[in-house]
Order: sequence, then structure tokens, then C-alpha cells
Amino acid sequence: MAEDRYIIIGGEKVPVSEEVYRAFKRPAWAERKRRAVRAERERSLEAFTDDGLELPADQALVDEIVEDRLILDMLFEALAELTEDERDLIDALFYKDKSERQIAAETGVPRKTLAYRRDKILAKLKKLLGDL
Repeated sequence: MAEDRYIIIGGEKVPVSEEVYRAFKRPAWAERKRRAVRAERERSLEAFTDDGLELPADQALVDEIVEDRLILDMLFEALAELTEDERDLIDALFYKDKSERQIAAETGVPRKTLAYRRDKILAKLKKLLGDL
């Protein structure tokens, strides 16, 4: 590896490729960015109220609810673009909390095929949703 990348598993440093490192770190980076945005929003609200203007105490909560609702609407629109089979698989995996093995046993489709389909569907949804 040109540049050594490590992830810590069980207290041990494990060397990984750039791709694996990024895939492993991406959720933590996204959470850090969400927290930074939220902190910036709170600083903006504090500056606004420091100027003597009163803001309703629950305005931040309202903002979060509106943001969540917009994201949910975008998700429903993206889900509507999926085929019926794609929606059924997503529904079973994410809303009914079924495992790939359970679905494979019910449908007779190999688990690896289901995993491949899941990955393709999630990539399609990601493309439809764009970067949030």
C-alpha cells in the first residue's frame, strides 16, 4: 500500500486498503459533519438571540422536524422509482427486519443473490437521492 491505512478492531491495528478505510470511516465522518452543522446552527441561533431578538424555545426542534420531513419525502419519492420486486426486498430487509437468510428461505433465492440485489438497490437509491 502506498499510504498505510489502519482500522482498529479488537484493540489491534489492522492494515487495510484505501477503499476499505474510507468505507469503514464514512459513517463516522458523516456523523461528525452532522454534529458540526447542528453546532453551527445552534451558534447562529445564539447570536440571533444575543441581539435582543427572541426566538421561540422550540424553533430548533421545529427546524429538525421540517428537515426530517423533507428527507422522508425525498426517500418516498426515490422508493416510488423502484420496481415492485426492489421495494419488496427493501421492505423486508429494512422495515420488517428480516435477514437475508430468512428471505432466501422464504423465496428460494440464494442469499448471495439477495445481497447483490440489495447492494444494487441501495446504489440506485443513493443515486436517486443524491448527496443529502
